[in-house]
Amino acid sequence: MITRTRPLTRQLDLNLLELFDVVWRTRNLTAAGEQLGLSQPAVSHGLAKLRRAYGDALFVRLQRGVEPTPFASAIAPTVAEALRVVRGTLDKPSFDPAVAQRHFRIAMSDIGERFFMPTLWPRLAREAPGVSCECLSPGLAELQQGLASGEIDLAVGFIPGLGAQVLHQALFSEQFVYLARKGHPQLGHGRSTSALLRTPHVLASHPGTRHLMALERVLMSQAVRAPIALRVRSFLSIGPIVAETDLVSPVPNNLAGLIADHLNLRLIPPPIELPLFDVRLYWHRRSGDEPALRWIREVMVEMFGG
Repeated sequence: MITRTRPLTRQLDLNLLELFDVVWRTRNLTAAGEQLGLSQPAVSHGLAKLRRAYGDALFVRLQRGVEPTPFASAIAPTVAEALRVVRGTLDKPSFDPAVAQRHFRIAMSDIGERFFMPTLWPRLAREAPGVSCECLSPGLAELQQGLASGEIDLAVGFIPGLGAQVLHQALFSEQFVYLARKGHPQLGHGRSTSALLRTPHVLASHPGTRHLMALERVLMSQAVRAPIALRVRSFLSIGPIVAETDLVSPVPNNLAGLIADHLNLRLIPPPIELPLFDVRLYWHRRSGDEPALRWIREVMVEMFGG
């Protein structure tokens, strides 16, 4: 047998509970009406509905004011707590980085870790000492599921195809530039930069990155046919490999700028048009208004938006 629950709003509503609470605290119907902006007939009508709902007189008139019944005294703390909880749901949540304890899980490639974290983390540590971060590198399907479930807070990179429920904001545009070791025998002084396209290439195919697909389409096209001699999984291994071999590699400009001087590498503009791509922040619509996530997005836009 199914027991049907009578809708609570047909018995009493929050306005009646608030009337009960104010009468309980003031012990005076006139004062309660003034506090709530109700006329005396409205107060009397509200109390009558409360009495019918609870099956109790609730308040008894005295020469001055009213006195609660034992039943009213018993339920008063519960009513006050219920009103407090409901009012609390109307308060906007906030995030104070100075005192907050929050763990952020951010999806990014190895390039992202190298580019963003050395400058982002010191600011987070300074402004939000209770914050910690974890960098992840999931595949596309795992990233979609993680953003939707909240297991992943944020993603950054070039990640098209995440679906309509994932919002995004551009940080900056990125382009490819070639890396080659200084003193490369085929790329010496006076040599045409078109020799780059005939030099064996090393490419990174990091899981979850999409811009390499567009790059490879250009390099392997009938018009170019660049020799791809080596593929590796990490962008960060490209620099040492190029520095110690005669391989060349097109890599994102920001990464090239970070490693070229340190590894004694040359930056060479590509002799053909290579794809451009936007580095973006990505987050799920369901968590878009969470104050902590809004704060870290604003920090990243301020620091890296261009």
